[in-house]
Formats: sequence, C-alpha cells, structure tokens
Amino acid sequence: MDNKKDNTLVAVARQRLDVSLASIPDMGSRSQAQKTIRAGNVTVDGKVRVRPSYPVVPGAVIRWEAPVVQARQLLPQALPIDVIYEDESVLVINKSARMPVHPGAGRHSGTLANAVLHHVNAALPHAPDEAFRPGIVHRLDMDTTGLLVVAKNDEAHRALQAQFEARTVARYYTGIVWGIPDPRTGTVDAPIGRSRLNRILMAVHSDGRQALTHYETREILGMAAVVQFRLSTGRTHQIRVHASHIGHPLVGDAAYGGTTIKHGRVTGKRRAFFMNIFKVLDRQALHAQSLGFVHPDSGEVMEFVTDLPEDMIWAIEQLRKDPAVFRGGSTRYIQ
Repeated sequence: MDNKKDNTLVAVARQRLDVSLASIPDMGSRSQAQKTIRAGNVTVDGKVRVRPSYPVVPGAVIRWEAPVVQARQLLPQALPIDVIYEDESVLVINKSARMPVHPGAGRHSGTLANAVLHHVNAALPHAPDEAFRPGIVHRLDMDTTGLLVVAKNDEAHRALQAQFEARTVARYYTGIVWGIPDPRTGTVDAPIGRSRLNRILMAVHSDGRQALTHYETREILGMAAVVQFRLSTGRTHQIRVHASHIGHPLVGDAAYGGTTIKHGRVTGKRRAFFMNIFKVLDRQALHAQSLGFVHPDSGEVMEFVTDLPEDMIWAIEQLRKDPAVFRGGSTRYIQ
C-alpha cells in the first residue's frame, strides 16, 4: 500500500486483538486499532482478521499495515503542563482540567499528547525521523484533573501497559458526590458499555465490559460527600458512570446528572447557592490524586500524590454551608 509500513508484534498476553494493537504507540488509540483491523490490514499468524474482538494468545504473531505517521494528529505544541516527575523512561504529569489527553475525531491540537511531544522533543537533539512519540498508557477524561504517566520509549510503554493489564497499578481518585453513599465504604461491580440512548455516553448494562470501582467516604458535607475511589478496571467514564449508577453522581458532572440538585429541598435559595458553585466548578468534581506503579527500568515502586485543585477545594468549603443543612449556626447532617 502507498505510504504504508509493515509492522510486527508478538503477543505477550491473552487478550482481544484490538487491545493488543492499541498498545503500539504508533497506533494512537484503540478506536484507530479497530479501524485498522476492520479495514483488513491486520493478520494473526498469517491470516487476515477483521474482528476487533478476535482473541490472540501469547506468542501469536500480529502484523499490520498502517500509515507511517499521523503527523496531523501529533504536532508538538508549547502548552503548559505540570511535570511532577521525569527521567529517561517515564513522565508523570498533573493534568489540568479542559485538556484532552489524546487527539481524537475533529481534534488535532491542544491535547496533552501535543504538549508532551513538544516538552520532550524540545529537550532532545533528535533528527526529524527519530522524534519522540508520546506513549499514552492510560487516560483521564478531558475535565478530570490529576496524575497520569506517559512512557518515553517503547520498552517503557510495554512494561507499563502490562502493569495496567495486570491491574497492579494503584490509582486513587478523589471526588465530590451528591448525597452520602450507603454503605459508606463499598464496591461497585457493574458492567459498562456504550449507552443505548446516547452513543457518546457510557452506561451500566448487561452487554458491557466488567467494571470494578471501590469507594470510601472520607467526609460528609451535609447533602454531599467527599469520596475516594480506587479503580480495578479502566473503563471509559468508569467512576462517573458508577457514581451515577448508585444514585450519587459527581457534583458538576453535566453528562451524568451532577448539575441538578439531587438531595434536599429544591428552593430558590439552594438553586442560587448551587448556581454559584457551578460557575466555579464547571466540570465533574473528580481528581486523580494518587498514582503508583513499578518503574519499568529500575523495578522501584513509584508513588505520587497531588493536592486537590483549587476549584474542588473551594467547592468543598462551600458545600459545608449548604442552606439545606445549616440551621442557626450549627450544621445538621442529613442522610
């Protein structure tokens, strides 16, 4: 094929074909891997496979043909990023809100991948054909803040990807939810897939993939609560969907019911109170606060923790004054 190169990958785990292919930095995303498979450009042990869910086994030889580079999607941009840690193999970033992680349909700039590309290449004397391409190992939603690790070479990408697949990466998130979860500590085990009503969103339904979220209530804010979430799986919008599924959507999450008053009386005073909050916290109240993994080179356990962003800290302070629970100079918590 014109402007194509041939690639080979030996599978190291039993998993879907699209998942294996998506682990390649050049592929960019799982959706791109699925397009490549459906186009008939992928073989497994010499046979063309057009089903993304085709199961591969360890040792299977996967070959694919894909564009040499998707330059339009990977242009370096001098965007501000908060680098928490960096060495020759990994980069840990505290992502800001409103920054997508990777280019997608209709979006080819302003992403974390663009920013990382500039950050690393600006510091290295590469020849153009040797330029670094960011190895996005996991993602955060555009309006979710917090910690994210990026691989700086293929070996590190494969090692980190294997840790995510083995579910050994420690990921803790802090969120603000409507109401008080009952029980205060628990696990949500509910499959997640594309919503049948809106394909842009995700939903809990029987045809979805296994999704496991652990939670622990850390502080009660009257009609809301600060909750710590721990992920065992990494489905799209997982925490947001599971929080909404159990009746406690994240405050400010417009997509999953978090921008309407869910608990307590709906009065004019409370509407004005929450409108003020949503002007500052104009996103889902979710922050990837803690990240732990084994360094792909040294084998050292790396652990990183960040403070909550200012908009969430401010919102917590305000929610402690919810008119529905504040009575005569004292706060009354209502479950």
